[in-house]
Amino acid sequence: MPEITVRYKSAKALKALQELTKMFDIVIEKPIKNGSPHEDEHPADLPITFAKDPDVKALAGIWQRRDITIEKLRKEAWGDRL
Repeated sequence: MPEITVRYKSAKALKALQELTKMFDIVIEKPIKNGSPHEDEHPADLPITFAKDPDVKALAGIWQRRDITIEKLRKEAWGDRL
């Protein structure tokens, strides 16, 4: 099957191309660059607020007075697969 590459500047142009492909039974495949299929998503647009003003001291002592060991954590995480 022949292939072509089309470069576009705006989302409006992409939408028009997608509508056009429906009329001619053409398939559009988005290339995966650098192993990330979500490259066009901007991390700044994600609704994550905790990293804006990180305070590493907020997590200080979360394991205090708890019977936690690295062996127990591994056993819980991996079970009998180790």
